[in-house]
Amino acid sequence: MRKTLFTWLLTMLFLASCTEAETFESPVPAFRINYTCNISTINAAMQQTDVPHLDCQPGYVLINKHLNQSEVIGVAGLLLFHSAFEDQYYAFDLACPYCYQHGKKAEELSMNDAMSAVCNVCKSEFGGIQYGSPAPTAGPANQENTPLRHYRAKMVSYNTLLVTE
Repeated sequence: MRKTLFTWLLTMLFLASCTEAETFESPVPAFRINYTCNISTINAAMQQTDVPHLDCQPGYVLINKHLNQSEVIGVAGLLLFHSAFEDQYYAFDLACPYCYQHGKKAEELSMNDAMSAVCNVCKSEFGGIQYGSPAPTAGPANQENTPLRHYRAKMVSYNTLLVTE
């Protein structure tokens, strides 16, 4: 009985330590966000008609400016992404976490042709956004494992997406 209990406790301790080691928090602070948009018209509203629209799979929009004074949209704006693999939406802060951590400067991410978010300053890349992952995939952010700030994105009606902290 004691040996079984000891083995069980040792296993639980090992699993708990593995979980803690793999969980990293973004250095970009979480802002209180309550942002809604129409997925059919947001790309045109942001004047991004040359990229795959948010209502397509895959599709995205970069919201890098405040639409009005009352809206807070993260440190550097929002990246809203519609997954190609499932009908799921993801939201990330546009601030590069590596640059923010090392200089407290909100360097804005952009998107490349491979549908990865890229920092033009430090060259960090975040290719897992297609799967909802904020983890870095290349560059110094990958070496230090500094993930993107991730927000919740939820469809609240047919064409309306709600983003919250």
